Amino acid sequence: MRKMFAAIAAAAMCIGAPAAAQDGTNAAILHSVDEFLRGLNEKDAAIMAAASTEEGMLVSHLVREGKDIVRARSFAQDFATIGEGDKTLREVYWDPTVLVRGNIAVVWAEYSFDLNGKRSHCGIDVFNLLKIEGAWKVTGIQYTVEPDNCPKGR
Repeated sequence: MRKMFAAIAAAAMCIGAPAAAQDGTNAAILHSVDEFLRGLNEKDAAIMAAASTEEGMLVSHLVREGKDIVRARSFAQDFATIGEGDKTLREVYWDPTVLVRGNIAVVWAEYSFDLNGKRSHCGIDVFNLLKIEGAWKVTGIQYTVEPDNCPKGR
């Protein structure tokens, strides 16, 4: 078990994550986030579902022509359509901040999103997680969509 957490922490540092908490909590939380995004990037709803709760929600915020656009959808809606089409998706995050108290956690991180190999947008991802039956599960995600605010080199 210790080797697994060490490997996860080492992998997380490769993507710019801070060192995991001594007890492995941060590593376990980031592993759940990583698995959710792996499912997104591989367009595999089963991987996403395994890292999250059935009741989860996604909420996005975009400013277009000076107007706030907020969109909400359930994880179930995304899972039902994620495998459709031939578009390639790639979302990565870096420099996450992990906050934990008991069985609740929040991960705040900058991210970039590429569609068919081209940068679509960047922004902030906020992942909410709960520890359920010993496993950290993503319960909700809020994110900004910032097409003109992508840092160079990311």
